Amino acid sequence: MAQLAQTKYSPYEWHNSNNKNFKSAETERACAERLQSESKRLTDETDEITRFTQEDVNKKLAQRLRQLTFWKDEVHSQLFAVDKEIDTLLKHKAMLENSLEATEHPQSVTTSCLTYREGREGIDLVHDDVEINLLKEVEVIDGVRAVLVRTLEQAIEQVRRLRSAKYFLQKDVADKNTAIGIDNVCHHLNNADTDTHLYEGVTQELSSAVTPADWSSYSDANIKKAECEKQASVTLRSVITGVIEQTRNDLVTQCRNVDVSLNKRVQECTNAKDRLNSHLDKVEKEIDSMESNISKLKAAIGDKIPPLKVAHTRLANRSQRPNIELTRDPAHSQLVNEVQLIEDSIAKLESQLEASESSLKGLIRNQIDLKEDIRIKTKSLHIDKDLCQDIRATIDYAHY
Repeated sequence: MAQLAQTKYSPYEWHNSNNKNFKSAETERACAERLQSESKRLTDETDEITRFTQEDVNKKLAQRLRQLTFWKDEVHSQLFAVDKEIDTLLKHKAMLENSLEATEHPQSVTTSCLTYREGREGIDLVHDDVEINLLKEVEVIDGVRAVLVRTLEQAIEQVRRLRSAKYFLQKDVADKNTAIGIDNVCHHLNNADTDTHLYEGVTQELSSAVTPADWSSYSDANIKKAECEKQASVTLRSVITGVIEQTRNDLVTQCRNVDVSLNKRVQECTNAKDRLNSHLDKVEKEIDSMESNISKLKAAIGDKIPPLKVAHTRLANRSQRPNIELTRDPAHSQLVNEVQLIEDSIAKLESQLEASESSLKGLIRNQIDLKEDIRIKTKSLHIDKDLCQDIRATIDYAHY
């Protein structure tokens, strides 16, 4: 009875259930076939897209490597040129320093000469051509040193600017070498490599990244800046060469002017001293002669005293004649005349003696003046010849 209680289906329901299952199976099978076909197509399509994209990336990386290599070579070439220019400019800077150092000794010599010549005495302490040219030489040396210092400051600043440009070029080359290394590794990566990983967030926008235009402009700007500084350095080197040559000519010319005027002054002073010595010899001979003359005059005056005494005694004695014997006879008249003649002779001799002694004093004063002037000239010659000329002989602009 329990078995009779189970539900039974009709043949229609049985057929309908089978047909429903058949249709469901066919539908699912058809859907599965479509999915499998779509999956194959999608797989093939994505494989193609992935392959194409990867090949395109490889091409882009290869292209990027060529760009990097090109700009690196350009920057490196400019870096080499800048480095060479720095070395060349440093040599010119050293030339300026040598030139500046070469003015120190001439400056000291000129100052010493002016100091020495302040030691001249009397009439020889003149503002002559030598002093004028020495003062001019001080002015020329000071001017030359000022020009050299200014040019040296420009050279130092230009070296700094070149080194700044070199720094940015070096940094650019280093960055590009690093980028080439990274992109070269990336370019050689393939799907068979085991050293590949998945990274989270690698596709996010890089906030610090620059555009390709900015990237190429950066290197181009570094190259242009370096080229500009290099050209400025070339121009400055030309200026340095011109400054050294011109200042050397100015120094040599003024040094020659001083030497010429100094030689002329030494010759003038030597001639003056020789003439003074000649006059001194003559004056001293004249002094000897005058002293002899004075001695002779004194002797002549002395020689007149005995005859005068005799005449005076005769007159005195004859004035004692008595009475009528005291006459103005010819003997008396002649005695009076003799006394007058002797006294007149003595007066003339004394006058001549006075004039001779006065002349002797003048000669002696002249002798003293001549000796003093010779002493002054001797000192001036010692200063100009032994001190100034000797020390100026050490001036040498051959290595200026």
